[in-house]
Amino acid sequence: MDLHHVVASHRLLLNGEWEFAPGPDGGPPAEGWHRVRVPHRSREFEENPPAHGWYRTEFAVPSQWSGETGRLVLDLSRIRHYARAYLDGNEIGEHYHYRLPWILELGAVQPGSRHRFELFLHSCSGSYAHPEADDLSEAAEAALDTRFWHTSAATVGMEGDVWLCLRPAARLVDPYVVTSVREGKVTVQVAVENDSESPLSGRVSMRVRRHGRSELELPSTGIEVSAGDRATIEATAPWPDAIRWGHPPYGEPVLYHLELSLEATGDMQHQTVVPFGFREIWADGERLLLNGVQLMPWGDHTTPYVYERQWLTRKFRDLADSNVSIVEHHRYDPPPVYYDLADELGVFVVGANFCVGTGQVARDLDEREQELVMANHLAVADAWLRRSRNHPSILFWDITDAREPDFCVPLLRKVAQIDPTRIAEVTFDPAIADAEMIDLIGCYRLFSGLENIEASIATVRNDRQMPVKPLRVGEAGIFVEARSAPEEPLRLEDGWAEFLESMPTRNIHGLQTFFLADMDYRGFTDQIPGALAQPLDLQVFWPSQSGFDARIDPFGQGTKAAWGKAVLSLNWCDPQQPVSRPTATRRWSQELYRRLTGGDVGPLATERIPEVIVAVVREGRRVAGAQVFVEAGAGQGLRPYGVTADTEGLAWFFLPEPGTYRFSCGRSTVEVSAATAPVEAPAGYDHVQRVEIELV
Repeated sequence: MDLHHVVASHRLLLNGEWEFAPGPDGGPPAEGWHRVRVPHRSREFEENPPAHGWYRTEFAVPSQWSGETGRLVLDLSRIRHYARAYLDGNEIGEHYHYRLPWILELGAVQPGSRHRFELFLHSCSGSYAHPEADDLSEAAEAALDTRFWHTSAATVGMEGDVWLCLRPAARLVDPYVVTSVREGKVTVQVAVENDSESPLSGRVSMRVRRHGRSELELPSTGIEVSAGDRATIEATAPWPDAIRWGHPPYGEPVLYHLELSLEATGDMQHQTVVPFGFREIWADGERLLLNGVQLMPWGDHTTPYVYERQWLTRKFRDLADSNVSIVEHHRYDPPPVYYDLADELGVFVVGANFCVGTGQVARDLDEREQELVMANHLAVADAWLRRSRNHPSILFWDITDAREPDFCVPLLRKVAQIDPTRIAEVTFDPAIADAEMIDLIGCYRLFSGLENIEASIATVRNDRQMPVKPLRVGEAGIFVEARSAPEEPLRLEDGWAEFLESMPTRNIHGLQTFFLADMDYRGFTDQIPGALAQPLDLQVFWPSQSGFDARIDPFGQGTKAAWGKAVLSLNWCDPQQPVSRPTATRRWSQELYRRLTGGDVGPLATERIPEVIVAVVREGRRVAGAQVFVEAGAGQGLRPYGVTADTEGLAWFFLPEPGTYRFSCGRSTVEVSAATAPVEAPAGYDHVQRVEIELV
């Protein structure tokens, strides 16, 4: 279950400074604790990542939740790999697998109470790998794990945002927004869960808003849900004049907000808001079309694994300036901020998962292990597809880069079940692909050397038994080496220059390669440094430890170990340095795309969403750990939430649209007119608005 949608209010972010100590199972260690920011980047970047250890913090349940109905839960997203939770020393639950959601019920915890929370974490090994087995092979353990590369160390970590939530008994879950450009309509599916002991008789209403204005009303629907049950409804409305999402010439980076409300017995039971974009991708014979305009995806098959808003805002813009027209996270599903930023800016994404190189595509497993691994992968895929399918930026579901039908087909079936509106793909090898796999894919995604790619193209185009589908090269090594002098572009392997230039006339829908965007994980940082920008000498700092996302060097240590990268080639924070220093390879990429398409990528969105840091003060002194909440003042598409202030009394908020917002802490409130800021601006945090709340 995804708390991103489940709870519209009564949410408090617990991110910030926690403590960690390495140690075995059996009880928290007495010593060895040190501060760590949660969430943090993968500990695979460390020289000797821990195989097990303990995290701890304290939190208070907001007193203003007193008198509200519902169950208190913790949303512990992205816990690596096994975890056991303790509240005030008492065990309250355990969990397996980094990419499966974990909603932990807190029992009879009361508003206003304060609690000690501890987590024991263990890597994916031995009895901690899977709840139904403690003697798996190393290959099976690697398949169940989530590593950047199959030779990486198995480790632990907290890599997602942590939320304390009051979950209503009757609630809206799993919303799904489908937009059709060809039919000029929008369709919404949503489920209602009823955890109460009584049947629910209610009504669901739906309204689309933008900048506080109502854009479209969908038909309201009555619903009956038995106690402990779940029911799904669907509503459709014509919408011929919706603004199409994308960047020119495909559309504009415009997001709408679907407001869903559940009413019963005359009272509002639950509300939630879902951002989405109006767009449609489809195949027309050999043509691949977005909003009716032919696509030419060009870029790298993997972006750096930095899932943080400040960095990504700059990185996506920097890649677009290089005429990189599509990005891919490749190895496994990312935290939501990756898709959020792509949606806001108008960036096209290949949603990828289950990479062969990570060890997730295991071979030589026995039958029992194969069943465990595939059941796990299908559960991961189901959770990923459901929580991500409303992001307009995702154009492809590259469910795996494997090619064997036995592995690919079950995952492709899952895509067809959860979201058939995008282009599904795997690595296509005509020598082994079976009929069902060919039927389930939306395009032929090719990967290999030039000779094999040309042979596959010939087979697809000449074999009359092959259905007509678009062709694209999803992954190919086209460069001789990873490095070159900044003033010299990377050299191409023989034959690739001619292949690239021929793609438009041959109706091949682009190519993704290596070496353009830096891969930033241990063991690969020096081999694949990134060729579009030169290294920078940065002073890393952050204005607050509160707020969302895992960060590069959160405490400003200034070391490669703290960066998790060999070099920093993008500047989001240091106003004394440029955002990036282009290379000759960037100019080559720009010119190639212009020859392929006749223009440049974009423009992307020129404004970034509002950001506000609230300082909480009592009698002239900052209040550490204060709980600050925000709600929209003019109908903006915000799900109200709170942020726990850091040790400096600062709470950092991101807001979906400009306008008036009301911030509160205890009985004190302040209204703020939040504004967007230009994306193209010097590095630093001048775009963040600062306000103060004086406690009374």
